[in-house]
Amino acid sequence: MPSLLELQQGFAAALFGAPGVALPFVITGDPIDVAARLAIYRNSVFGNYHNALGASYPVLRQLLGAAAFVATVDAFVHKHPSASGDLNCYGDAFGDFLAVHVTDAIRPWLPDIARLEWAIDEAHRAADSVHAPNAVLAALAAIAPEQLPALRFRLDPSCRLLASRFPILRVWLQSQPGHEPDKAVTADAGAEGLLVRRNSEGVPIERLPCGDFAWLVALAAGATLGEAMEAAQTEDPAFDLAAALRTHIATGTIAAIQ
Repeated sequence: MPSLLELQQGFAAALFGAPGVALPFVITGDPIDVAARLAIYRNSVFGNYHNALGASYPVLRQLLGAAAFVATVDAFVHKHPSASGDLNCYGDAFGDFLAVHVTDAIRPWLPDIARLEWAIDEAHRAADSVHAPNAVLAALAAIAPEQLPALRFRLDPSCRLLASRFPILRVWLQSQPGHEPDKAVTADAGAEGLLVRRNSEGVPIERLPCGDFAWLVALAAGATLGEAMEAAQTEDPAFDLAAALRTHIATGTIAAIQ
């Protein structure tokens, strides 16, 4: 007689295996065909996955087409089934999965579109943060100039920074309602560094200058202001630290001094 754990593991293996995979134990005395019953469960479970990832990746679903998206989700789920009962937080590895398992020479940006959509999804779900730029500026003004290079900043919890060698913001925008297709978007149309952050009006996506992007990436990783400035100037020797501080404190991207 199999244990409860063995029953659960066997059921999960049959559920997430290829259709037709039998249970590794025998059920007797039940007139309903076991394979048909498993199919009911499988359809329900995978239907939930389709809905959850379709909500997180609407543009990707549009670009792939409904049938191809469902097939891709099925392949992803078989390789990376959810370890949580909350599918709202499931799918973070979808972009990496696409990069390995989906080849599209015409649209090589598909994995980065998935990563952008996941960044948007995370920004929506991120914790709230107090937006008090005047307080941050006042605290900054009170610090002695010689101490400034050692400062560390905390970014808003909703901030996500995404680099792509493709023009993924242009691809994403032309997939939004009311936008005309941009025929100039090609794989070699230019790299982008994007900031995704929630504000009172939603989750805007901002294309950043390379210096600003490198600076924020460094700050997000815990670098000091001096270290972040070096990273920024490596990308853009004309990087203006004062302007970057004013801009990103005013918008709430920089939430506080550590």
